[in-house]
Amino acid sequence: MSAEQQNQLTTEVKAVAPIEPKEKKKIYISKWRIFSHGLGLLNMISKAKKITKKIKRDPNLYSEEYRYNWVKKKMRTVLKVANIKIHVFGIENWLDRGIILAPNHQCNLDPLLMLAINDFSKQQPLAFIAKQELWTTKVAKHFINLIDSIPLDRNSPRSAINAMKQGKELLNEYKRSLVIFPEGTRSSSIEMGEFKGASMKLAQMAYTPVVPVTIINSYQLYEKRARGTLHVKVVFSKPLAPEKFISIKTDTLTQNIKKEIQKNLDKYKDVDVNPKTSKLTPKRVDKKSRVYFY
Repeated sequence: MSAEQQNQLTTEVKAVAPIEPKEKKKIYISKWRIFSHGLGLLNMISKAKKITKKIKRDPNLYSEEYRYNWVKKKMRTVLKVANIKIHVFGIENWLDRGIILAPNHQCNLDPLLMLAINDFSKQQPLAFIAKQELWTTKVAKHFINLIDSIPLDRNSPRSAINAMKQGKELLNEYKRSLVIFPEGTRSSSIEMGEFKGASMKLAQMAYTPVVPVTIINSYQLYEKRARGTLHVKVVFSKPLAPEKFISIKTDTLTQNIKKEIQKNLDKYKDVDVNPKTSKLTPKRVDKKSRVYFY
């Protein structure tokens, strides 16, 4: 591969990995909820550290099924502490095969929302491409090592090539559900940020379907609000078939996905999903994960 091709691939993969903004925003959670669950959260982090250390010595010590189920269970705890309930529309569009999920990105907890929705008996487990810096954080690194996550050094052409290769392998060989946030960073508002033109390059390389996903209201975690549950809506659009976009420009594909997300954002943002006042009846409720399916 020529130096020019390596640089181009680096540019494309950089658009896939989330970029955290310089300004760090605070997530508002009631002090009472943090206090009442504090010991459990500390034990959760401690257990994650122990599992990670043991896996480094022996990768086969914990099965993949155990690690994914354990992370999912603990993410339920985090969402409970944050007092979030998730209301899902169009879950049938999350196909049980290698697929790319392309959500808008309102809040740092968006990946946790996706994990809470992921039913391993109905969809393939989630995977992520994430910036390498997450592997040096005090807490996140211990959890990100337990599921399929690809580290990306955004300044290394070799890392970019490896990330794209591993992403394609996860999609084609292991049939994972790979989450890519086209904005590259959280918007922290109802308004979407700019979608990176090359963020969907991997979909064309792997020849895999893409499902636009609309996340609504998770940004409100950054706002002081009255006590009570935060109801977050997640809408899965119909999959875009690879034969329909393989020959178009990647930027055009990315903008088509943004238009679809915006359409559902406009359609569902005012839909009342509060069980106390809503006229909607869920088809199924996962009480443990606090997820309502319509």
